[in-house]
This record gives sequence, C-alpha cells and structure tokens, in this order.
Amino acid sequence: MATVKQAREFDIEAHIKDCDISYRGGNLKVDVSELFGEQAEKNDEQAVMGAYQNYLGGGMAGAVQAGTMFDPDVLGKRDRAAFEVLRERIKKFFYEVNNGGGDEYMQENVTGKDCPMGYLKNQQLAKSGY
Repeated sequence: MATVKQAREFDIEAHIKDCDISYRGGNLKVDVSELFGEQAEKNDEQAVMGAYQNYLGGGMAGAVQAGTMFDPDVLGKRDRAAFEVLRERIKKFFYEVNNGGGDEYMQENVTGKDCPMGYLKNQQLAKSGY
C-alpha cells in the first residue's frame, strides 16, 4: 500500500523510464512499481504513470496532462490518495522540465515557471488543438 507521504517523497527523476520533452510538449513515463506495482500486476498492467503535453500550434503548448498504464480505479482509498498526489507531482515535474512549454514568448510571459502563477495558467490552456 502506498501512502501520501511516500508519494510526496517519491524520487521521480530516479524512476524515469522514458522522457521526450521539448518546447513543443512531449511525454514523460515514470516507473511507479515501487508504489503501485502489486495493484497493477493484479490486472496484468504496467505500473507506469506519466505526463504529456500537446503542441497547439502558433508557438503555444497546451496544458500538461497526466496518464497511466494501469487502471487507478482498482486502487483502494489510501492508495488512491497517494496516486492523486503523485499524479500532480509528475505533471509539475514535466512542467518544470520544459518551463511551461511553447515558444520563448509563452515561456517568458505567460506560462513559464518564472511567471506568477505559471503552472496554474498552464493548466487552464486547451489540452489539444483538435
């Protein structure tokens, strides 16, 4: 069972499986089997969580989104709380790595980590251009 404390202390960088991030978005996959492996294996799924960001065009990248390769609905109440904490941390990690995404103007003036409330502004953007 994973706890919220474990999710807060989980070393995301040390557990990266795949990372392809640029100003045009990309994806990040994190091995979370240390926390959720037992539950994922019950359904023959991989314990991988991640984040991704779509490029919207015109120098704009969309909101950072989260994804999993296992069904979080199988998690108990305690594990689900830890899952939610870690999901948000992974999204924020992605955001920090690419400075909010988008072109230089977007990063410096709208969604970059040095902009006031940059992450919150990023989360209000469209998810996809389609």
